[in-house]
Amino acid sequence: MASPASALLPKAEAQIKLPEELTPRMCVTPLPVKEKKLMDVKLGELPGWILMRDFTPRGIAGAFQRGYYRYYNKYVNVKKGSVAGISMVLAAYVLFNYCRCYKELKHERLRKYH
Repeated sequence: MASPASALLPKAEAQIKLPEELTPRMCVTPLPVKEKKLMDVKLGELPGWILMRDFTPRGIAGAFQRGYYRYYNKYVNVKKGSVAGISMVLAAYVLFNYCRCYKELKHERLRKYH
């Protein structure tokens, strides 16, 4: 007597053979370079991918807006929030100001007071 679970399995002789040109590996169409994410772009495709980006003021503003909403929804607008989201913004602000003022800080460091 066969179990009910084995009745649901397909029989080996009932499987349909697909022609060679319709195998699943041939049906996959690659994404155009423009629609790929940065992490999916290969090194050889990178210059073409960069040239396809929108560098108009509206495109740049849209990129910043997407980045802001992605950051906000990932770190700030969560059920169990912590100080991680705010501390990353503060750390980036400190690092940015340090890089901006490095020339003056370097000049101050090399002075000798005597």
